[in-house]
Amino acid sequence: MNTRFFFKLNLLILMFSLILINVHPAAAKTTIQDGPSDPAEMEAFFDNYLANQMDTYHIPGVVISVVKDGKVFFSKGYGYADIEKQIPFTENSLLTTASLGKLFTAVGVLQLNQKGMIDLQSDIRPYFKDFKLNTHFDDPLTFANLLTHTDGFETRMIGVATMKAEELKPLGELLATYKPNQILPAGKFMTYGDYAANLAGYLTQEISGVPFEQYMAENILAPLGMTHSTFDQHLSASMRDSLATGYTFENDNYQPKPLFYIHYAPSGGLRTTAADMNHFMLALLNNGEYQNMRILSSESVQSMFTQQFSPQAGMPGITYGLFEDFKNGQRALLRDGDGVGTRTRMILLPQQNTGIFISYNSGDGNLRLNLIGDYLDHYYPSSKTTPIGMDGYLARAKMFAGTYRPLQADISTFTKSMYFFSQLVEIRANSAGTITIETTGMGDHSSVMGGFEGATEWIEVSPLHFERIDGNGLVAFVVDENGSIIQMISGQGYHSTFKKLAWYESKDFQVGSIAIAAFILLTFGLVVFIFKPLAWFIRKFRKQTSAPQFKMELAALIWGGLVTQWLAMSVFRVIGVLYAINSIAGFPNFIWGISPEITNAMNSVYLPVILSLSLPIIASIAWRNRWWNTSIRILYSLSALAVLVVIGWAHYWNLIGFHL
Repeated sequence: MNTRFFFKLNLLILMFSLILINVHPAAAKTTIQDGPSDPAEMEAFFDNYLANQMDTYHIPGVVISVVKDGKVFFSKGYGYADIEKQIPFTENSLLTTASLGKLFTAVGVLQLNQKGMIDLQSDIRPYFKDFKLNTHFDDPLTFANLLTHTDGFETRMIGVATMKAEELKPLGELLATYKPNQILPAGKFMTYGDYAANLAGYLTQEISGVPFEQYMAENILAPLGMTHSTFDQHLSASMRDSLATGYTFENDNYQPKPLFYIHYAPSGGLRTTAADMNHFMLALLNNGEYQNMRILSSESVQSMFTQQFSPQAGMPGITYGLFEDFKNGQRALLRDGDGVGTRTRMILLPQQNTGIFISYNSGDGNLRLNLIGDYLDHYYPSSKTTPIGMDGYLARAKMFAGTYRPLQADISTFTKSMYFFSQLVEIRANSAGTITIETTGMGDHSSVMGGFEGATEWIEVSPLHFERIDGNGLVAFVVDENGSIIQMISGQGYHSTFKKLAWYESKDFQVGSIAIAAFILLTFGLVVFIFKPLAWFIRKFRKQTSAPQFKMELAALIWGGLVTQWLAMSVFRVIGVLYAINSIAGFPNFIWGISPEITNAMNSVYLPVILSLSLPIIASIAWRNRWWNTSIRILYSLSALAVLVVIGWAHYWNLIGFHL
């Protein structure tokens, strides 16, 4: 063997490789990595990544923190916590985390379970002594159902916040006052909402004998050294000073949102810092222990890392408190928080012993949704191919088209009307056999539970299972015994089940019907009160004779005009009061509770509804007696029909009478 030849050959290859590295330094930087190993490299990655995201989505400030292998790997703030005062966003900025608090509430319940004070599989109803829940099924309603959002209750958004700390009410009093209905049997469907967490928090304080906020402080926050975190809504002066201001981006300007207080601490009352969240993530990744202080047993932590429920086979599910998401061969566990002018997400990668926390003072959800995919693409890249549709998918797309609403929607109170304006998902069938999923509502990016933002394209890869065209998402559909689509299930790490609406519940029908009815009533009012009197005045001025009109005919015409306009104004007044555009902090008025203004507006609908039912009768009399000319009789009849449409529409959205 010619060793000298092979020596020269290897030397030549080595020299050639060095030349390539020097000539193409960018290629060397994009070498596939097996997770982060250099904090400086991570800082460079986030500096570039967040600068682009913040500019694109108009985000004033961001803080991001990464823990890995038992220590803080990276932590940094970007932009401003307060634009006006030029206060930078840092890891010590106090954050309003909204639903992230539900995860801590779940930890509290798991603590009670490991102490033997409760059994996660036992029925919770016997624990309620002061009031009863509105349950309507014989199935047990368990602690486990609360931690997996399979409780079956609708949402309730009335009276969840206040602008004055002195108006905060005890948790038990609130739960007894605003009680949603259980609309589905427990353990069957995921109905994500606040009520399950609030019940869990209430039970924690009732069983422990300690107020919820105090229990959280003594059993979770203090042991972990989370000294700048609290569930107590009565903030100290120092906390108020360090609290990041929430913003919305409107008319090319950042609009600050005022401080408000959450009535329901268990579901959304946590205020914390990124530095404190590092302690929490490190504890969970270390089997419940942080710096020799244990908040959970290893068994309890494993239950938080183990799927406890999945809405459909083959789809990501939920653990006790965390949502699953699968990307690039990695299993992530997530928890999000959405509030006015704030978005938060905690991501755990147990296999990589890594935790990521991000929070920012903007209401746009894109950055939070993009982060996990972009992070994994950078540190755990995998080859992605365009999903291939299953055989026959071209002919199946139309069966999935329609309007979908979150299954847990409030269907019993007037807040059901929220879904007329937002929080719906529209699915369209495309000529290529794919489907487009698009959120609808006010604003460019109306976000609903499910991880959908804007419009995305999907293809059916197996029966009832779809992948996003870019490979970054999963959805599945559920059929009834007749094979008709009844539900859609999201798999984006913020899971929700969506109900497919009947044709008369669809956005197009609801908007179209009320718009046509409003146009008819407006036209009728113009004819009765402007055009007819104007025509009469012109004839009188010109001394032209007109056909005599009996008093009954004239009275019927004026009556119809008065009643139709009264009804229309009453219904639209209710909408205006409930969803006042200039409401405090950007919330609809009912968020603050039932005000006298809401009470008066709701009560004002009763009488015009009753009186307007006379119009179809008058219309039939007019045709029989040939009152007015034919065009007026037609318009009167159409108005009578429009009145029925308005009443039906208002009844569907629970705008006639109080529904609490």
